[in-house]
Amino acid sequence: MHLEKDQFQLPLSVKKSPPARRSALVRGERSERSLPERVAGIDQVLSTRDIERITGRHRCTVYRWVCAGTFPPKRAGGGRGWLRSDVERWLSGSAQNQRQSSGGPGTRS
Repeated sequence: MHLEKDQFQLPLSVKKSPPARRSALVRGERSERSLPERVAGIDQVLSTRDIERITGRHRCTVYRWVCAGTFPPKRAGGGRGWLRSDVERWLSGSAQNQRQSSGGPGTRS
């Protein structure tokens, strides 16, 4: 068996192929899902400025609430911001507390 020297030579420039991704089947399934289905598991991170806009209070007040335990603490990204789900839960809880403390509709004081 005769071997030629050209068989064992490497090309001068080697092109690096991109890293392999998951199988095409998985990628195909992802593209078929709608945007709300794809984003459902992702929670939005809210900044201090966002919290100020939502609550209508100054940041110092918000931090006082956090220290008092009446407002959820920062949890996202190592204390970078608030999770939207926590703030929404707090908003729905505070709305229920206001209705209960006012006696609700149809009650006399």
